[in-house]
Amino acid sequence: MRAVAFDIRGPMAHFRRPDTAVTHCSYPFITRTALGGLVCAILGRQELQGEHWFGLRIMKPVTTCFQEMSMLGKGWLGGGSTFSRPTAIELIVNPHYRVYYCGDDADELEARVRNQRSVYTTYLGSASCLTFPHLIGTEELRDMEASGIVTTYGVVPSFVVDELIIEPGVQYARCNGVRYRHVADRVFEGVIDFIYETSGRPIRFRPKSPLDENSGIPTKLVSGGSGPLCLW
Repeated sequence: MRAVAFDIRGPMAHFRRPDTAVTHCSYPFITRTALGGLVCAILGRQELQGEHWFGLRIMKPVTTCFQEMSMLGKGWLGGGSTFSRPTAIELIVNPHYRVYYCGDDADELEARVRNQRSVYTTYLGSASCLTFPHLIGTEELRDMEASGIVTTYGVVPSFVVDELIIEPGVQYARCNGVRYRHVADRVFEGVIDFIYETSGRPIRFRPKSPLDENSGIPTKLVSGGSGPLCLW
């Protein structure tokens, strides 16, 4: 399996959690649906077709801040005049992620990112958070058996972890409720919960076998030049 690796970074990002209303909280890293939208923007597609897998690595510590913004609202039930609505927005400061893409569009994606060409504007969750993908390269990934202890720098779906090996000085965190697939018209299916290290340091765990048992989310454990990685 051939993977295209590229970096995305910028001064800020916002991947809004759909379960937050008054305060717009953000996921700590780019979601799978946002990754699909990013690749579609580069390729000029409405949606990805065929087989496609993503892996993600956090390249620098996750730091957030809250910013009060004035957003345009509407009158009661859409009637009446508009008004200015103060809203607190959680922003990720100076994010940097490494994305691994495996799929039918790998060759075209590699060529476009290498030449810094994109059909549509690419951004980190919000139109005000521009990003310009930078190609790292390609690598061949091979399937790994779900046995023994795995050490990975990538974020890991929680349902594949049978035992988390706690290391001193490592700060673990959990990210819940990430949508897996966009169906149509803001309708999604599937949810993934992740375990990650807040500074991008490695995670050691003993995987379940099979990986995606009772989850309904296709998952692969692979290894390449960057070491073990979990694809979803």
